Amino acid sequence: MERFRIPIGRLLGIRLWLHASWFAVLALVTWAAVVAFGEAYPELPIAERAAMGIVTGVAFFGCLLTHELSHAVVARRFGIEVRGITLFLFGGVAEIRGEVPTPAKEFAVALVGPATSLMLGGVLGLSASWTTDRHLSGAEGVLFTLAIVNVGVALFNLVPGLPLDGGRLLRAGLWRISGDFSKATRVAAGAGRLLAVALLVLGAVLVIGGNGFGAWYGAMAAFLWLLAGRSGRASPPGEALALHGEGQASQPGS
Repeated sequence: MERFRIPIGRLLGIRLWLHASWFAVLALVTWAAVVAFGEAYPELPIAERAAMGIVTGVAFFGCLLTHELSHAVVARRFGIEVRGITLFLFGGVAEIRGEVPTPAKEFAVALVGPATSLMLGGVLGLSASWTTDRHLSGAEGVLFTLAIVNVGVALFNLVPGLPLDGGRLLRAGLWRISGDFSKATRVAAGAGRLLAVALLVLGAVLVIGGNGFGAWYGAMAAFLWLLAGRSGRASPPGEALALHGEGQASQPGS
């Protein structure tokens, strides 16, 4: 993960990086937003719709960063040192040095990310309604799109499979029941690989049906399969961990 990343500064004392794969997400979100705005607001000038798409893409970056920071802030409240956050194709990875000593704390660190995204979605949705009443089409389109995207991020991350946050929640529950961190990790990582296979099949069906967007699901499946494998090799508490914003745990520097 440390390869192909660009430092972009610090926030709350936490170092921030952008991985090269993030730019693919930025381009996809911006392009999809411009296309959607063209269909929803055909009366607006092309330049305005393009500006709306760019603003949506950049604001999406801010929303994901907020999601990742929520993980980092809660981890630090538990006395865990956070080395930095890297945003990449699947969201982000918060690198920590220390322990997640109990299932309850693991659960809290994982849950706060989706909760933050849902909260952002609600606030943005209410803001979009306010602009609708005032006939501010451009602002309405951007805010409504960001509201839906944040809710989607939250729901996707609650899928129970590592490296997603839902996988960390699953692992915390299994760890609490069995008392075996390693076994809980293997099960949650296996669930993540099942999700990767499902995404791959969905992508193949879409491509065969003539929908080129299915190729994106294939790329997501490959990335998820790789990260699920790394998550399955997570160290038990007592050794250094790296918290993935969407649920991964792996050795620092991965």
